Amino acid sequence: MTQFISCDWGTSRLRLRLIELTQRRILAEHATDEGIQHLAQIHPAQHGRREFLAAVLERGIAALGVVGQPDIPVVISGMASSTLGWQALPYASLPAPVDGSTLQFVDFVQAGRRVRLVSGLRAASDVMRGEETELIGLLADPARHHLRENCTVVLPGSHSKHVRLRAGMIVEFATYLTGELYGLLSQNSTLATPDEVIFDEAAFVAGVRTTRSLSMSAALFQTRARTLLGHVAAEHSRAFLSGVLIGAEVATLNGASAGQIVLAAADSFARQYALALGELSPDAVVVQISPADLATAIVMGQATILSLP
Repeated sequence: MTQFISCDWGTSRLRLRLIELTQRRILAEHATDEGIQHLAQIHPAQHGRREFLAAVLERGIAALGVVGQPDIPVVISGMASSTLGWQALPYASLPAPVDGSTLQFVDFVQAGRRVRLVSGLRAASDVMRGEETELIGLLADPARHHLRENCTVVLPGSHSKHVRLRAGMIVEFATYLTGELYGLLSQNSTLATPDEVIFDEAAFVAGVRTTRSLSMSAALFQTRARTLLGHVAAEHSRAFLSGVLIGAEVATLNGASAGQIVLAAADSFARQYALALGELSPDAVVVQISPADLATAIVMGQATILSLP
């Protein structure tokens, strides 16, 4: 086996990539808005949904140009293993080794092709699907193995994750609704902002600083109050709002007990989270994962999972 198909099937997006295994090179790529949530709305009934999703997957594989090559397996991670997806799989429990060896997965054959469907992780009162595969990929690089011993990995997004690792084990994690709240508040609330948006570092940092002395609810209203009073320009109000939300999230990192902080952020988040960490945790040791490495983390994690017996 020299190739596999990486399928990252999230809530809002489907992303397929043809991967050369030895060098982990991306040979072809196909992405659509056919996320699991959207597809479950189109086909809400459990009966027949698997066949419906299989047809979507086959169209994507055809776009990669490997229809006549059933010897190339597929690894699917993300929301496809949820109750909205292909087949509901139980979560693996914490603590969990970061090599993925205790993850739940199921193998089956689809259109003559072997498919491995991967489940997620559960804590006592939290869950993740997809981020665990990303995390495995991020820390598979031998140059990062030392981080497994004592760190907190910050994975920004619509539902940001803070994942605590000790001695090579994922021991706890927490989810923050940061990105989703930003979208809702900036478009559908009294904090809604004008169409003209300019990121302003000073406004962002001012938003971060409000979280030191105010509850998040009170700090959020400062977005409106400071704009009305002329302290923050209207086109900078989203930067202030983002600062409040990211500041409230970052403020939960508990100093020395967090160990090294590994910031694994895409281009759209890297600058903001680095600014917030510098403001609220100036003494923390922060290791930043490049956006390029983050972009291939799912692939690296799936390649690791594919090798599991």
